[in-house]
Amino acid sequence: MISGSPGKWVIEDAGSRSGSYLNGRLFQREELVLGDILKIGPFGFRFDGLRFVGTFGTTGAVLEAWELSKTAGGTKILDAVTLRIEACQFVGVIGPSGAGKSTLLDALCALRPADSGQVTVDGVDIYRHYEFLRDSLGYVPQDDIVPLELPVEEALYYSARLRFPAETPLAEIRKVVARTISQLGLTERAGTRVGSLSGGQRKRVSVGAELLGRPRLLFLDEPTSGLDPSAEFKLMESLRLLAAGGCTVICTTHVMENVHLMDRLAVLSEGRLVFFDEPGSARGAFGIERMTQLYERIPHAPRLPDAAGAPPKPREPEQHPSPRRAPALRILLLRQWAILRADWKNLLLVLGQPALIGLMVTWVTRDPALILFFAMISTLWFGCGNAAQEIVKELPMFRRERLIGLGRHEYLLSKFLTLSRITVVQSLLLYGVMQLCASGIGGSPGWQIGALVATSLASVGLGLAISALSRTILQAVMLVPLVLIPQILFSGFTPPAGDMKPGPYFVSRLMPSASTQAVMDTSLFWGKKITGSMRVDFPTAFSNLNHDKSLRNGQIYQNPRPAVEGLAALLAWTISTYVAAWFGIRGKERG
Repeated sequence: MISGSPGKWVIEDAGSRSGSYLNGRLFQREELVLGDILKIGPFGFRFDGLRFVGTFGTTGAVLEAWELSKTAGGTKILDAVTLRIEACQFVGVIGPSGAGKSTLLDALCALRPADSGQVTVDGVDIYRHYEFLRDSLGYVPQDDIVPLELPVEEALYYSARLRFPAETPLAEIRKVVARTISQLGLTERAGTRVGSLSGGQRKRVSVGAELLGRPRLLFLDEPTSGLDPSAEFKLMESLRLLAAGGCTVICTTHVMENVHLMDRLAVLSEGRLVFFDEPGSARGAFGIERMTQLYERIPHAPRLPDAAGAPPKPREPEQHPSPRRAPALRILLLRQWAILRADWKNLLLVLGQPALIGLMVTWVTRDPALILFFAMISTLWFGCGNAAQEIVKELPMFRRERLIGLGRHEYLLSKFLTLSRITVVQSLLLYGVMQLCASGIGGSPGWQIGALVATSLASVGLGLAISALSRTILQAVMLVPLVLIPQILFSGFTPPAGDMKPGPYFVSRLMPSASTQAVMDTSLFWGKKITGSMRVDFPTAFSNLNHDKSLRNGQIYQNPRPAVEGLAALLAWTISTYVAAWFGIRGKERG
């Protein structure tokens, strides 16, 4: 029997003969929380915050792998691995470096499927029906999968909103986040920034992001890496409790001191499975007295006998209507804004940087052309600098969220819109300070503002492309000056495009800075009479605009073509770099 009202639903067992199970445990009366699993006889139901809906399986999951093999670079890194993991078992995968532990884990969870073989979850082929099984799986890589800038509670809140259906009440999401934090023993750290936590606590937050959806099968890649012995034990003990609470847990590890907490131990050597049994049996199987001696014996261990017969035929899943996914773009934009305002020092730097640059430039010079040149280069720097690290630093988080259904375009567009808004604000603040301190730059403000806004969008696209195509944060940082220096050399300001030789001139026409310079040159001449003094006052603009020898003394300059072509080129740069970033993250979403 269910009673209560939205925000507080209570379920009671009205005296059923065999009893009812909530999250794998008998109960009499419990308050429902989003994701709770109710089992009545052979039927399973999941509470979605509003009602119970039919679900595939209840607690735990049986995982079977049959003859998994994988080859990379001519080397066999998985060699016909066969194993069966029962529901609610805690299984450790160990072996020396290069033994294939992470490869096996990735093959089991379908992150990077094996070249051959079969993996089933409760008899359903995970490679063929990943979309159907997705909500039953959790995966925690070695790196953090939540934003380090946010407090624990907020980081898990946004992770939950991405995972749950669109109609899920926000109050229910807050409740499941609070319960997860309590389950992880982090209640006192709920308001602490994730990046300020200890390594063990941070790892527990990443585990918590996966527990929000109540997975029946949880995979973890080296969860104790880099932790001190006390933190290692606490984390492994937490995983032991998760398995006891109704979740099948599989993790790779190199720590031998805590294997007694596991139900099964899988030992790999050069891609071969050489042991799969209770940890206590390993001493006799390997002829050792202490588990810490195991690694010395692994290279000499024979492989387990090959599986006999053919693999069992997978069954087809019973399809349930898929719930409508939450609007990911809106959630990602909200998360980006939360990250920005979470660090007031960084926000102060974002706004203070353009103001300081504007003050320095106008203190040194009052030349309108030079001021606009610095405004252009600064805007290119703002956009590239803001975006160059954004994707590469979040790759583990993006990969995990991609697996739960996040669209590639939604993720990239959220970055582009957020960073473009920031860069446009910076460029306009810079322009405003320059106008104020120079007592008016002169020229057409409309063309100048349009040029800075368009340059902001193109520079963010350029920065995102750098980030998506870089392997590391350091590589992205080093690429930024290599991209920006040519923008200065080939901008058409110094030397002017009109004075360039054919080769450099051709390269210049391909640069976004040259497109911006064309708009700035137009702005300085717009609506003015062409006179001989303009060659002296604005030599660069005169040389660039008179490259085709079309300027005539006495005419009023109202030729929009150079500016329009410049803005169109900046738009083309924005689109092309966005596409490059899209292809870049597509190639990296599975590592």
